[in-house]
Formats: sequence, C-alpha cells, structure tokens
Amino acid sequence: MQNRSLGFSDVVVSEITLGTWGLATGAYGPVEPSRFEAVVCEAFDRGITTFDVAPLWGDGEGERRVRAGLGERVKDAVFIGRAGLSSVDGAPVARFEGEALVADVEGSLGRLGRDCLDVLLLHNPPLKAMQSELWQRSMEDLLETGKIRAWGVACGNADEARFALKIGAQAVGLVHHLLAPDLLHELAPSIKEAGAGMIGRSPLLHGLLAGRWDAQTEFAFDDHRSRRWDRSGMAVRLEQVERVRFLVEGEVPDLATAALRYALSSPFVSTVCVGARTVEQAAAAAAASRPAPLLPDRALARLLGK
Repeated sequence: MQNRSLGFSDVVVSEITLGTWGLATGAYGPVEPSRFEAVVCEAFDRGITTFDVAPLWGDGEGERRVRAGLGERVKDAVFIGRAGLSSVDGAPVARFEGEALVADVEGSLGRLGRDCLDVLLLHNPPLKAMQSELWQRSMEDLLETGKIRAWGVACGNADEARFALKIGAQAVGLVHHLLAPDLLHELAPSIKEAGAGMIGRSPLLHGLLAGRWDAQTEFAFDDHRSRRWDRSGMAVRLEQVERVRFLVEGEVPDLATAALRYALSSPFVSTVCVGARTVEQAAAAAAASRPAPLLPDRALARLLGK
C-alpha cells in the first residue's frame, strides 16, 4: 500500500480509504456486525489505514463497528470524519452551526475511542451554509485544541469546491471516476493554488466500474442501486463501461483495478474511498495501490483521446 500526503497538510493517508457508508447504512443490503468488523480488519491488514466515517451513517453505529474491527489498532488508523448532517427521526437534518459541528466531532471521537480526527469534512453543505461565518470559529477552535488535524468539505459541484478552497479548506471530497473525469480537471488549478488534497468519492460508481454487470443484472429492493438507474439508463452505462475495458491488460487484472488506478493517477488525488463490503473486495481494492506508473502511458493517452 502506497501512502500520500493530504495536500500541504501534515496528514498522510493510504491511497485507498475504506468508505463505510454502505457498511453502516445497509444501502446495498443488510450487513451483519461481524462482517462489518471483518471487512475493517481485512482492510487494515492489507494496508488500508484510512477510514471514512460519519455520525449520520447508521446513527453512529458505523463508527462503533469500525472501532470494534480495529481493536487496539484504532490508535494507528487515520480517520476522515464528517460533521453537519445528523439523523433526526430517521431523516437527515443539516446542522452546520459551530456548536453542532463540535458536538458531531466529540460524538465521533467518543465512539471511535480517539482524541483526534485526522480530517474533518463538512458533510455536503449547501453553498449558503459555507458562506456563513458561524461555523468557522468553531473549526479554528477544533484545530487549536487538537480535536482535528485538518478540515475540508465534501462537495457536490465545482462552485462549492471552489468556495471551500477559497475559504481555506485543506481537502475537498469530490466524485471522481473513469466516467466523470471533468470535475477534477476543471478544479485542478484551484486545488493546486490552495495546496489542498483531493479525496476521491465513488471511484467504482457503486460497483458499475467493477465491470461485472450486464443487461440482466437486477438488484434487491433494499439495494439503493435498484432505484438509481432504470433499464435505459443502465444500458447507457454498460456501453460506457465497455468503452474503457481496453484498460484491462498486462499488470491490470480487472476493470475495478483499472478504475481505482485511474482515479489515483492524478497528482491532485490523495486517496480514493472504496466502499468494500466483503473481505475479498477489501483485499482487491488494496491490491490496486502500487508505485507509479499506475497505468501504462499509452492507455491513459487513449483514454484522454490523445
């Protein structure tokens, strides 16, 4: 497993981060606690030392499961935490006021058994919330008291990311995968100027870029993907997947590995979050990390149309 710096901060992350949204929420179907903890343990054993967690996911239970899976090794892990969205009567409620952010951080620290979050991301705040100065003093206090080491924003679009970088975000979390490269390309100058790190989200596009689906693939009712694409939308996506399958050659054993290595090929990307839900998926994701070059130059040139 290779490690990278998070921009100009002193935080070092593993190239692959274990994203825990699917494990904690059952968004892909129910996950037994024992399997959740086994995936966490396998990930760490394979060198994935960075974990993406949030109070919202599983109403804090996800963080407890990560701690249980790591055991004593929790002190050696790197945590990307979230704050600003809470669950109230089963529905997400935005609370980006300073006191709410501090409460989220302290709650996460208690469940994780840690004194500090390595990175704190504002959890998908609207631009209006970021424009408020109410939370900024609290963020400074969290840094000064050592409860966080760096902060950033999980962003939904380029305007949000630019504003976050403008006000000092040390990291931005952005969707970045083979089929959506334009956002990072558009923001690269701003990320470089700010000296920030980029946390890549959805590098496998909810499993699509593993390249194992076909027109007959169906998902269970409790799997969020059953509502994400209709038949025509899925057909378009499958055609897109076939157009990048040429990346599987030589030392690239499968499309999932190609997709992860593509996401990591940008110098602005510090880590990519992979929502592995089995020990086998965790092991395969870890194996995608390697010293440069991640993909052959000719493959990247073809991908970029050069």
